[in-house]
Amino acid sequence: MRPFSSVCACVCSFFVITVSAPAADWSASGMILTPAGILADGTLSISDGRIVTIGPSATTHGTNTPVKLPGIILPGFIDLHDHLTWNVQPRWLPSRKFLNRYEWQDAAEYDRVLYNPHYAAMNTVSCEAEIYAEIKALAGGATSSLGGLLKNDKYPDNQKCVAGLVRNLDTDSGFSHPTSDSACPTAKAETDRTLLDVVENEIFPLELTHDRFDYLLCALGNRTLRGLVVHLSEGANADSAAHREYSMLSKEILLGGKDGKTPIVRDGLALIHGTALRDADFLGLKASNVGLIWSPRSNDELYGSTTNIASARLAGIDIAIAPDWSPSGSAGMLQEMGYALRRYGIASGDLMSMATSTPAKLVRISDYIGALAPTKFADFVVINVTIDPTKTNPLDPVAKATPADVALVVIGGQPVYGDTKLLTQLLPNTKLDALKVCGADKMVDLTSTAAKDKNWGLDDIKNHLKKALETLGTSLAEIECD
Repeated sequence: MRPFSSVCACVCSFFVITVSAPAADWSASGMILTPAGILADGTLSISDGRIVTIGPSATTHGTNTPVKLPGIILPGFIDLHDHLTWNVQPRWLPSRKFLNRYEWQDAAEYDRVLYNPHYAAMNTVSCEAEIYAEIKALAGGATSSLGGLLKNDKYPDNQKCVAGLVRNLDTDSGFSHPTSDSACPTAKAETDRTLLDVVENEIFPLELTHDRFDYLLCALGNRTLRGLVVHLSEGANADSAAHREYSMLSKEILLGGKDGKTPIVRDGLALIHGTALRDADFLGLKASNVGLIWSPRSNDELYGSTTNIASARLAGIDIAIAPDWSPSGSAGMLQEMGYALRRYGIASGDLMSMATSTPAKLVRISDYIGALAPTKFADFVVINVTIDPTKTNPLDPVAKATPADVALVVIGGQPVYGDTKLLTQLLPNTKLDALKVCGADKMVDLTSTAAKDKNWGLDDIKNHLKKALETLGTSLAEIECD
């Protein structure tokens, strides 16, 4: 990412900026959510993209006068389940509910509405789709994601476009990591020893070769690979075919020993969906220390039900939340958290953990991100809502917020998105692109993306996408508010 620009002095109605800092050093103050709880008046100082100190403003002093931020400063949301380039398309309202993912993926309706337009458009506007989708992710408070373009995809320009706005944990995280593990056996070293980044994202794990799966599990065990997430058992609660996927995988990688039944601990492994899992399955996941990534809105839209989240929580499984994709899920992390609060009554404090510290724990990157603490990367989001720390559920306003309330997103100490007044003051010498989100004026910095090399502004990106999608009989999605 680009170094942080120097900041000029300014006084505005809800924030005060008096920073004149070196490119890599600055401080922010305000209400902060720390691992110990809400700090009503705190300051965090940043150097070289990481948090150096954090604590009460009266006792914490950075090298610069801090930027006073509105609302509450939170750890950046970590999206472990998304399909980013699909998010340029509008919502899909299927004519019926399905039994499992294979059924809707084989449906003519899906081909016509989503599949065919997506793959036809990606031949010409894959780069634009990635950038636009990551803006949608930022609007929902995400600072990290999975499921974007990969460096080895067949589409043009991907090498430049994968280094986008958010941390792409599967291909361009910015974290130090080896790309292979020579200690792990494989039959095809030229392909099977390749690791793209710190997290491997497998949509169809049962289609992997045995060599590849064995290699990934070995790298996971050696921590060369931090996390492995697999889509599994996605369908209606009682669908036996979806449940069969779990039975097959558990025999393959979760059970071992002489009796073939002893649980094997698989730190770093997490299942996405698990809608067809049963009580005993959740207990098995817990015994193997396997996590769960929950996407309730998409499940409800496609199958009429979601994971038995009460049973999963009773089993003590670590559960993260993520939006899946905007055609049937949510447009971003904040919107998915709001859905889970409204539809399933998950407490706002639990939702915050499910969006920050828990996903970091699931894929073993808690030493990098997931909380606001010294030595961690300065990835945070500012939500401009009123918080009363004395209330029983003080974070309810966050879970009820919309993208209009996202005042600032910072990744690796670098402001990349936020309210117009705030971002223009933080980045006075940077060309920013304006957009309207849920009625609020926002700006985004595209200068770290391929848009700069191609001399694209946001309007260019949107126009390219609109033209390509309209030619294919569909349209460009806006950033949904809930």
